[in-house]
Amino acid sequence: MKNKKLILYIHGWNSYAGARKALLLQDMLKNNSDFEVASITLDSHPRHAINQLEKIIEKEIKTRKVNLIGSSLGGYYATFLSEKYDLKAAMINPAVLAYKIFKNDMGININPNTQEEYIIDEDWVLALKDIFVENLTKKNNFLVLLQTGDATLNYKFSELYYEGCNLSIDNGGSHSFDNLESKLPAMLLHFSN
Repeated sequence: MKNKKLILYIHGWNSYAGARKALLLQDMLKNNSDFEVASITLDSHPRHAINQLEKIIEKEIKTRKVNLIGSSLGGYYATFLSEKYDLKAAMINPAVLAYKIFKNDMGININPNTQEEYIIDEDWVLALKDIFVENLTKKNNFLVLLQTGDATLNYKFSELYYEGCNLSIDNGGSHSFDNLESKLPAMLLHFSN
């Protein structure tokens, strides 16, 4: 039996492995013969989260193709990892300038899904700045799914940043991305090319 291609789902800020989008993707692909979806709960600190993801990618790429799906802050992580490892990635309402955004959330935070309490400080923000990709070098690797109704992140920042990539912009919607299941065929096609 051949190895299935891995889709590593990278959740957003204050989310976890059992996030709605992760479970939706896992459920939709549970009988797929080519792909399987994995999702882990990331450490709250960006540097540790990236280390977790790099370990998985470096282990898995030895035996099979790895693809990324990143949502919000997970999209920021996926951008860095896609460029570093030359992986195909699908971004769902990705955060673009995360290191600037999170300056507004400094101090004590609690992940409502895991109840973990952690602090966003200068080092936390610097860890995000350290992985910022100034200029994308492999634009064909990115499929970017945006919804104009995202009230958390202005889609126009992503539209500009990912210019030249495969962009799909829906009118309306929300930050959590409405009707994600309708985008699965495009994601699988992107990962198959």
